[in-house]
Amino acid sequence: MDVDYSEWDVLENMLQERMLDRVKQFVFEIHTKEVFRRTPSRQKSSLDDLLRYSTVLTQIELLGFRKWHRHINKSGHFHGRDGSNRPCCYELSYINSNYVA
Repeated sequence: MDVDYSEWDVLENMLQERMLDRVKQFVFEIHTKEVFRRTPSRQKSSLDDLLRYSTVLTQIELLGFRKWHRHINKSGHFHGRDGSNRPCCYELSYINSNYVA
């Protein structure tokens, strides 16, 4: 799933509707607000945004999903507050441990 920052709304809805209960594997790309770096406002993730990202990923793990691979998408970077070059996009692969014998 790659929906360019809409994944947070989609994932929250999927969790609320229990749509992941029968999913065995799940691969999706996550983005921070910094993916919109080309916009005039140069959006930055707030503390509330970071908490939201963490909460959604934690809820996925509480369902039994375990991350088995992560990959930085090298096409999406921004300059961090400390001047470092940081990724704004990751591809995450999860497997549902409830289906592992």
